[in-house]
Amino acid sequence: MQTTNTSVLARRVWIRGPYATLPYEAGWANEAVFFTQAEGEHPELTVATEISPDGISWVPHGEPQTLSTSERMVSNGVTLFGSWLRLVVTGASEEEPARILVHVSLKG
Repeated sequence: MQTTNTSVLARRVWIRGPYATLPYEAGWANEAVFFTQAEGEHPELTVATEISPDGISWVPHGEPQTLSTSERMVSNGVTLFGSWLRLVVTGASEEEPARILVHVSLKG
């Protein structure tokens, strides 16, 4: 039987510039899927996954997703990621902020 876990990494957070979730340790999992939602009007956002060997130094992993102004949610799936994960969201600014919700769903 597989083990699964879903955690909220950002709950209705206003972003006004580049934003990264806190590091999430997931070394037990074989795969992870991030779900990023935007509430209300928002600018086009780029959503990218980063991985780390220690939760401190980060490197991009996988293809970034674009959350267009007409969309409410995108997903980023990753495998072969080691132990630490986080999500980076760019595209918001002081003039065009965004309110986001980020979940990570893990399976191992």
